[in-house]
Amino acid sequence: MPLLTVRAIEALKPQAKPFKVLLDRGLHLRVAIDGVRTLLVRYTVKGSTDERQYRLPQPYGDGPGQIRLAAACAEALRIRSLARDGVDWPAQEEARLKAEAALRAKAEREVGLTVKDAVREYVDKKRRAKDGLALKARTKADYLAMVEPGGKSSKGRKFNDGLLFPVAHKLLSSLTPEDIRGVYQLQLKRSEREATYAMQVLRAVLRWHGVLIPNSPLSIETAGRDRIILAPPRGKPAPLPAEKLGAWWLAACAFDRVAADYYRFQLLTGCRGVEIHGDKRYEYQPIKVGDLNVGAASITLVDTKNRTDHKLLLSRQALEIAKRCANGRKPDEPLFEVVDARKTLARINAAAGTEVQGHGLRSTFASIAEEIVSGGVLKRVLNHTVSNDVTLGHYVGKGEAQLRAGWQVVSDYIEAAAQAELAARTDASALVTTA
Repeated sequence: MPLLTVRAIEALKPQAKPFKVLLDRGLHLRVAIDGVRTLLVRYTVKGSTDERQYRLPQPYGDGPGQIRLAAACAEALRIRSLARDGVDWPAQEEARLKAEAALRAKAEREVGLTVKDAVREYVDKKRRAKDGLALKARTKADYLAMVEPGGKSSKGRKFNDGLLFPVAHKLLSSLTPEDIRGVYQLQLKRSEREATYAMQVLRAVLRWHGVLIPNSPLSIETAGRDRIILAPPRGKPAPLPAEKLGAWWLAACAFDRVAADYYRFQLLTGCRGVEIHGDKRYEYQPIKVGDLNVGAASITLVDTKNRTDHKLLLSRQALEIAKRCANGRKPDEPLFEVVDARKTLARINAAAGTEVQGHGLRSTFASIAEEIVSGGVLKRVLNHTVSNDVTLGHYVGKGEAQLRAGWQVVSDYIEAAAQAELAARTDASALVTTA
C-alpha cells in the first residue's frame, strides 16, 4: 500500500528547491520548482551492491500521457522484483529503445517520412497496448484532419487548417524544438485546448516512430524552463439547472415527436448522443429496433467510446419510450429515426426557458446520479472506464440489479421534478383564479 494517498500527493506544493518524498518501497516522487512531478524507482540488481535509479517515462498525474499512483507502484514493484532476480530491466529497455530509435531514424532519413505520412501510418497501424485494438474511427478522422489544409464552405468561407498542418510536409526526423514551439504558439491563438491537443498527438506520433528530438519541448528529459507544459484536460459540463429540470421534462413530453423521445431517452439513460443515433462518418451504428430486449428491459451498445460493450438496463420510463418507438417497425430500422433533432431541442428549450444541448443532458443525468447513487454505480452507468481505479476496477463489483436500480432512481427523480413543477403551476393558476 502506498505511504501517501493521492490527496496527500496533490497537496504537495513546489518549493524553492526540488525535493523528493517516498511514496512506496523504492518509489520516490520528485517535485521540481516548476511543479513537474517525476517518479523515480530505486533498485539493486542481484549480485551488485550499487543502488540504481530509473525515472519512469510518464510524469505523475491522471491526465493523458501521465501515470497514476497505483500504476506507478505496480511498475516499481515489477522493476524491483526483476532486479532481485538479476534482471536490470531499465537498462535493457533503454538499450532496446535506443536501438529501435536509431533504426527508425535511419529508415525515415532514407525514405523521407514527413509528419503527414507519419501521422497516417500511426493512425493506420497504432494498436492500444492494453487490448490490441485499433483507434476508433472518429479518433482516426480527428488525427488525419490535423495534417490537412482547411477547406472552403459552399459560400467560399475558408476553414482553419489542421492543427499540425504548418509542419505536415516537414521530415519527421528533421523537426526542431523551434518547429514544435511555433506550432504550439500558433494554435494557442485558437485556444489552449486545441494547442494542447495538437502537442499530445504530435508527441504520441514521435514516440510511436521512435524519433528523438534533442531538447524537444515535449520531452521530460528537457529542462523544465524549456518544456511545453500541457494542461490536463478539463470538461465543461453544462447540465440543466436543477430548478428547470421539471419544466424541461414537461416541455419535452408536450412534443409528440421522435426527436423529443430521443432527447428524453438520452436524459433517462445518460448515453452519448452518438451512441443512440449513430454516425456513419465515424462508423457508429445507431440503436436499432432489434437491439431492444423488451423482456430483459435492456439494450446493449456495441464497441463504445472506450472500446467496450455497454448494457443499458432501462428504467420503466426509458423502456416505455423505447417500446413506443419500436412499435410496428422492422428490427433493422433505427429505434429513433432522427436526422437532425436540434430544432426540436431548441423548441423544448424555448418552452422551458433553458439552453441545454445534447451532451448537456448526459451531464444532467450524471449531476443527478452523483447525489443519489454510489460512485461505483455512477461510473458504470456512464460507461466510464475503471481500469485505472484500483478500488473500483479490482475490488468493487456491481450486479445488474444494483445498476438497474441506479438508472431507475434517476428516472424517478426526473419524474418527481416534473410532478412538482406541474403542482407548482396548478397552485399558481389557482391563486390567479382566486384573485
